[in-house]
Amino acid sequence: MPTSYSITDSFGSNLAQLLSDKILKVYPSFDSEHYISEIENESKNLNYTQRVVLHANQLQKHLPQNYVQAIEVLCSILGPKNPKETGMFTNYYWILPIGKFVETYGLDHYNISIQAIEEITQRNTGEYAIRPFLRLYPQKTIQQMQHWSLAASFHLRRLASEGCRPKLPWSSKLEEFINSPEPVFKY
Repeated sequence: MPTSYSITDSFGSNLAQLLSDKILKVYPSFDSEHYISEIENESKNLNYTQRVVLHANQLQKHLPQNYVQAIEVLCSILGPKNPKETGMFTNYYWILPIGKFVETYGLDHYNISIQAIEEITQRNTGEYAIRPFLRLYPQKTIQQMQHWSLAASFHLRRLASEGCRPKLPWSSKLEEFINSPEPVFKY
């Protein structure tokens, strides 16, 4: 590994190739050639966060335009759940664009998106993806998070506590919980 290697380097065309290989197994009409090429061309001067967004946007462009069909494809490539409390950003780093996909394109599909976030967080993290749902659907999302707070899975319990943190690193603030934290303290 070169000495100038950074985490950003993991989110370029190499990740596009990895995701393409997984997607093609369940969605053979995926245009992997254009997906990889577009990621390679557009990611050169982007930072890590911007690259995750780029992947999500390009996945949306190359997967079925029906969100439900697209998220079914993406959830089908997630693989086994992470049995450990660690490794989400090393072994399962490649799932970050899928969480960003749900966060960006799934707001009009609450139930299937919440199910996707539940699956994603048991491998990587759903802490960022859940935040727009907390803003748009605060009551039912808090109820879902209360349910997750009692789950056997430590990944879901973590999502329940970390996802509603008013100030989460590398994420936008949840102003509504800064000004009125009572819903967060109920569980």
